[in-house]
Amino acid sequence: MSETALFRSVFSKDAAKPGQPRLRLMADDGSDTFRSVHRGAMSFAEGCFAGIRNPNSHEDGLPELPEHEALEQLAVFSVLARWVDTAALDAP
Repeated sequence: MSETALFRSVFSKDAAKPGQPRLRLMADDGSDTFRSVHRGAMSFAEGCFAGIRNPNSHEDGLPELPEHEALEQLAVFSVLARWVDTAALDAP
């Protein structure tokens, strides 16, 4: 499973199913906030991998990042990691 498909699945607003657990950043209270937070987490994760991880991992010949840019990119992934770490697991 690609990282895009993985994060779309775990942050999906759909109910958990066997073999498809969800990560909940907040309780599903049916609010716009719940929908927004989880849509944002999916989009953020996809952007982290598509815009930072994949080019840095798969493109030969890219110049080495300046230290401050590398630290900024690490900070972005730190936010995503914290969300995953603090999310509640919703599994059937």
